Amino acid sequence: MKKVLMLILVAVSFMSCEPEVILPGGPGADSPGTILGRWIPEGFESNVRYEFTSEKRHTIYGDGSGEFPSLQDWVAENPGILEHDYVFQEDVVVIDLNFGNYSRLIPTYKCENLVIEWVNEAGETHSTFYREGHDIENCN
Repeated sequence: MKKVLMLILVAVSFMSCEPEVILPGGPGADSPGTILGRWIPEGFESNVRYEFTSEKRHTIYGDGSGEFPSLQDWVAENPGILEHDYVFQEDVVVIDLNFGNYSRLIPTYKCENLVIEWVNEAGETHSTFYREGHDIENCN
């Protein structure tokens, strides 16, 4: 009986541990990097932020004042809205945009992981994101 109880306790402790998320680096000079965190898409500074967690990309909209809510506040006010699952397939980030639509982009990390240049599979630049608080003029 003690062995069974010990086995159950060990199994439960393994199930409750959060797995370590290891994200591959991109082909850029600052590899490996990470997409985790909050990003500003260049050209949309006053409108939107993207925040990547270990499994979701959240799209966060501001109120027009240049201020954006925290991820926790956004999710509390907008549960399940504007969040998309994503996975890495080798160096490609595949985001499920729902209804059979997928974004497939390769992150190229720059400026010590303060900037990501997203490149499509044809090698063309799709967009550039930079971390909140970073001045994009300091690194392109």
